[in-house]
Amino acid sequence: MKNAVKTNSRLNEWDEDNCVDIFRNTTRASHLLHQMASDVAASFGLHAAEMNVIDMLGKFGSIAMGELSRRSFISTSNTTSTVKKLEAANLVQRVRSNKSDREVLVSLTTKGKSLFRKCYPKILAEAHTHMAERLTRTERTKLAAILRKFMA
Repeated sequence: MKNAVKTNSRLNEWDEDNCVDIFRNTTRASHLLHQMASDVAASFGLHAAEMNVIDMLGKFGSIAMGELSRRSFISTSNTTSTVKKLEAANLVQRVRSNKSDREVLVSLTTKGKSLFRKCYPKILAEAHTHMAERLTRTERTKLAAILRKFMA
């Protein structure tokens, strides 16, 4: 598709259209999945970032704050404030690592584990339903492989 405004793109028309299509659709997919997660989080009285932290801890167990920030794609400062809110709600606990005084580990409390058992299946079911309605199992497998390769 020709641009209404002329640019100096060095790509041919096919490569440009393909790049824009991939960019826009992956962005839309990200927004869609984030909205699903936000809706589920809200049904439990949480924000998406809080649900994301609970998900990470439920999946991986106790995690250092820095690693939690990297895995959850939340900035370090936002991870700290999110963890503090979850700690105030007695959903997570922080303890100093035995390995280093500088390292703080975060883990789910009993109440946090209970919440994870309720919210994780709900998020998973919604995402799976949306994907399964649009893509075959083979297509989902291929998409997952392509995205892993793209993000490597």
